[in-house]
Amino acid sequence: MDGNNRGIKEAWIGGALLLLSILIAAAGVIISLKTGSNRSFLIASIPTAILIVAGGAMIRRDYLRSGGRLLLAGGVRTIEAQVLGVTRNLRTAGEKTVYYVVCRYKDPITGKETTYSSRALDEYPGREVIGRTVTVRIDPGEKGKYTVEIDALLEEIRKEKEAKA
Repeated sequence: MDGNNRGIKEAWIGGALLLLSILIAAAGVIISLKTGSNRSFLIASIPTAILIVAGGAMIRRDYLRSGGRLLLAGGVRTIEAQVLGVTRNLRTAGEKTVYYVVCRYKDPITGKETTYSSRALDEYPGREVIGRTVTVRIDPGEKGKYTVEIDALLEEIRKEKEAKA
């Protein structure tokens, strides 16, 4: 199981532990009210406290300090971004033209949009890349450090062109 799936699984387990703690606390309160004794509530509060701490720790374990996003093993976060288009550098004397695939990611939680650019490409990748999805790997330890993985997309488009020909 990769780090991202493990983190999601741990978050679900942590959430389940927190819900279980609420059920145990509620049972302790109800029994205490029916019997008129605080003993049931006190007995229920010990496992409740343990489950709250354990559940919270499991949910929090793989989250970033800033933003609360799940991390992959090694601290790299991956997202899927949509390709907006292709840009080229402004050519100066003696330089060759290079192209960049530009993509955008919209955070489903915050609604914030972030734009990413691929590495320089020697050839125009074609309009077929527009609207497709690419993986972006982000290094949360170093702000602004990321990689747009476009090789798989470029290979897929090359195969589609060959199939049409």
